[in-house]
Amino acid sequence: MKPELELKLQAWLDGELPAAEAEQARRLAAAEPEAARLAAELQAIKTALLNSEEIVAVPETREFYWSKIERQIQRESVDRPLLGPSWTERFRRWLAPLAGAAALAAVLLVALNQFRPQQTAFNQVSGMADDYTPRTFRDNPSGINFVVFQANPQPSAVSAGAQPVRTRNDGSSFLIEKE
Repeated sequence: MKPELELKLQAWLDGELPAAEAEQARRLAAAEPEAARLAAELQAIKTALLNSEEIVAVPETREFYWSKIERQIQRESVDRPLLGPSWTERFRRWLAPLAGAAALAAVLLVALNQFRPQQTAFNQVSGMADDYTPRTFRDNPSGINFVVFQANPQPSAVSAGAQPVRTRNDGSSFLIEKE
């Protein structure tokens, strides 16, 4: 018998052939006595091996072992409901934007305070009569305030020779009078 036919009968007994080829191999074993004897011999060997052989478990490979662990973790993570973020995580989510907004507000307040004209306290200038009208000028780049007192139309005898009040860089004022 040809080796191709022997291999085909062996594949038929092992169940490895498609339906059409398996039917052809069955007919061959039924029609030819040599094919029938080979098929019977192969079937006896297969039965003897299956009944007398001890089943031995093959050790798992490293990849298979870790894939089992990964599948178990995935199964447990699907079963367990996901918990929401903790209170510290929620606090941090709100704290960061609020801190940024507070820092921005502080920067804006400082910046706006730099450009606001300074108000002079007229009550700090002592010895001035009520019949003078103060006029204030601010030089923002140098940070100096000028206060000029202008006499009211009614004459006054208290301080007829008053000169403009000057302000120093440190914010203190002084009055220049004529003698």
